[in-house]
Amino acid sequence: MNTLLKRHLSEKDYKREKLSEKDYKREKRIVSKLNISKLPFNISAENFCIRYTEMFRDMKPVFLYEDGDSAMKWCFSTSKRMRIFLLIFEANEAGTEIYKENISSLLPEYSYKTVAQIIDEGVAKEFFEKLAPRSMSSKDSKIRNIRPSEELVIEFINWNIEVISTLTNFLKKNQ
Repeated sequence: MNTLLKRHLSEKDYKREKLSEKDYKREKRIVSKLNISKLPFNISAENFCIRYTEMFRDMKPVFLYEDGDSAMKWCFSTSKRMRIFLLIFEANEAGTEIYKENISSLLPEYSYKTVAQIIDEGVAKEFFEKLAPRSMSSKDSKIRNIRPSEELVIEFINWNIEVISTLTNFLKKNQ
């Protein structure tokens, strides 16, 4: 039985099962590189493997999209879209100007053409909007400031709230 399947067993059953020497060493290498000390509670490396499965099961629904979450699903479907969305979202919340050229310069690993195509597609799908920044007036009338749609802002913030709520519930159960 492999390590992942063992984690689906109860804690008692897990301890009874024996890992192969190869799997045991592999798990030790992985666990030794995890930042377990950053967790807001104390846990041994051995217990972490058991608790992590529980946390994963609790968190799994957070990463499934609801029927109405099409904007966020689109934004998070590729790393390029996600990085562009996060820059647009951050600028929107800060009330600062952000536009295609600006985003392209902030993500030099992507061509301007790629950035522009993603933004244009997001605008066409009405996930992004061309609106002035919310807390400042644009200095240049030629600049087309990009902001996330209201629906996308709502989806993203609600998703963050769900993540925080799920983690808080997990912490309460394990303290």
